[in-house]
This record gives sequence, structure tokens and C-alpha cells, in this order.
Amino acid sequence: MRDKRLEEMRQDYENIRIPEELRERVEAGIRQAKEEKQMKKKSKALVYTGRVAGGVVAAMLVITVMANSGAAIAHAMSKIPVIGAIAEVVTFREYESSEKNMEADIKIPEVSVKNEDGTVNEETTQKINKSIQEYTDEIIAQYEADVEAAGGEGHMDVELDYSVITDNDRLFSIRFDQLLVMASGTQMVKIYHIDKQTGEMINLAGLFKEGADYVTAVSENIKEQMREQMAADEMIAYWVDSEVPEWDFQSVNDDTTFYVNEAGKLMIVFDEYEVAPGYMGSVEFEIPTEVVEGLVQDGFLK
Repeated sequence: MRDKRLEEMRQDYENIRIPEELRERVEAGIRQAKEEKQMKKKSKALVYTGRVAGGVVAAMLVITVMANSGAAIAHAMSKIPVIGAIAEVVTFREYESSEKNMEADIKIPEVSVKNEDGTVNEETTQKINKSIQEYTDEIIAQYEADVEAAGGEGHMDVELDYSVITDNDRLFSIRFDQLLVMASGTQMVKIYHIDKQTGEMINLAGLFKEGADYVTAVSENIKEQMREQMAADEMIAYWVDSEVPEWDFQSVNDDTTFYVNEAGKLMIVFDEYEVAPGYMGSVEFEIPTEVVEGLVQDGFLK
């Protein structure tokens, strides 16, 4: 009986009525994303469509390898994000599929991490590319399974793009933004980080000194920001201080998504539904550096 009541309360909690103004804002954002996608497609000079998976999905997989020769190739390489002195994006692939009302456009970069002497750091290079491959393969597999299950009757749009969002003396970060449009739009974020000082991949815990209690400091600041935002705007809602405490945001952890912005501030990122109702989308919190002063390693934040 208690479990049933808890489930009913959870459903009520997640189905908070979306303010009309915010609903229009979200829908406008989705429409703009789809329009931009169509414009990009019109600008492509080459389109190839092949049949895969027993004729179920029309898909295109384009592999582009940039070599360091020729004026045309040099110009093309100038448009690829450069990671910095120890690494670079050397190739990228693009998976595209279109089957009636179901489409996918997934960009898959490959990263090369280099040591200070210019030699390739094989271990980290293989590790980050393996992680990226597994992540994108999972998205593609889920899309193809959904297409097959829909039997041509579904409506779905899956987009995955990447960008280099941090590239300073200490940290390189490559971010993936996934947009899944079905009845509404769902946003998901995945970010990979390389510590340039060690040449290794790191998670949130890797920013901080060994044994530092960054979890409490960062988590309490996020809760404070949530309360302040909700008090200032009735359209904003977070899962904090609710009637069901066990479902509220409790704390960050070692693997919580983060990045360092251009101002050198720590940004914590939560996917849609992770700490707030769906209409809030993916949310981010900037952590003042003084909150983690004495806890963070030198060179990561300002």
C-alpha cells in the first residue's frame, strides 16, 4: 500500500504542470533545432543512402580522414577543433539515417592524445576513443531498435553533436549534446575530460585534491542555488525540500557531469529529469570558485 502511494506521489511530482510561457519556449527551441538541421542538410553537396538492417533503416555512414597535405585539406583541417599542444581531433564519422518520419544524425569524433615530446599517448587515446565509440554505438543501436519496433509508424528525431568546450593549460574537454525529439524534446549531455598535466582521462573527482570533501561543498551550493532560483521565479522547479525527501537531489558524485567554462568556473550539468521536472530541460549550475577553494587542484579553476 505504501509503495503504491509513493508511486502515485512520484507521478504527481514528475507531472508538474508546465507553465504555458515555458512550454512555448521549449517548443520554439525544438522547432529551431529542426529548422537548423534541415538547413544543414540542404547545404550538403553529397548525399548517399544505403539500405542496412534487412532494409529496415536507410542509413549513411561517412568517414572523413584529414591528412596533413594539400591546400584544400589544410583549409579543411583549420575548421576542425584543435585540442591543444598534446592532442587533436584527427578524424570524425557521421551516421545518418532516414526512414519515413524517423531520422538520426550522429557525429562521432576520434581523438589523438599526445605526450609532451609529441609521441602519441596510446593508452589514453585508446581509452577515450573506446568510451566515445561505446557511447555512440549505444545511441545508434537504440535508434535502430526503435525504428524496427515502430515499423514505419513512429515519429522520432535523434541528433548528437560534439564540441570542444574547454581547452586551457590544464584541461581539455569534449562535450556531446544529444537531442531526442519524440512527443517532446529530451536533452542529454556527455562530457569527456583529459588532464593535460598527466595526459589521463579524469572525472569530477580528478579536479580535487586527494581526500578533499568537495561533494559536500558543491552539493550544498547547488541546493542553495536551487532554492534561490525557485524563490525568484515561480516557473522554476527543482527536486529539493519536497514532501518526498528520498526523491530529492541529494549530492553530486565522482562521475557527475561537469566542465570548466571560459571564465574558469566549475559548471555542474544535470540531464533532463535528473534534478527537475522535464520542462526544465538540461540544467547547469556555476559553482563559485571560493566554494571549493583549498579543495581543488591548482590550474583547473580561476
